[in-house]
Amino acid sequence: MSTIKLNIKVSEKEWVEINHNFTLLVNKITVDDRRKLQEVVFDNLSDKDGAPQIDDLIIEKFNIDEKKTRGKFRINFSINRQFCCSDTSSCQSDYIDFTFTYRPNFINAIGDFVNWNIEN
Repeated sequence: MSTIKLNIKVSEKEWVEINHNFTLLVNKITVDDRRKLQEVVFDNLSDKDGAPQIDDLIIEKFNIDEKKTRGKFRINFSINRQFCCSDTSSCQSDYIDFTFTYRPNFINAIGDFVNWNIEN
């Protein structure tokens, strides 16, 4: 299990929009934050064949407290692999659950990635 911290820049106007349509949050995740997600996932995979890459990020299970300052959300993603020698590919789905605090202009989110694959 590995912990990941994201500091997502969100203006107060964008925060109001996200409260009405939480799927907009995925658009605020920067390239650097996506790279952090990629590194955490890659580092925790025991099988690194096919150069696994994360893709298709989706925000789900967005919950927020009454004061609209704390909450939780889940980032679902695909782990895609391309095997060059056999010209085949594979894909699996996974997720990271985050808890967050909203402060003006930032969502500070912390989550733990768990590799659910059981190794023999």
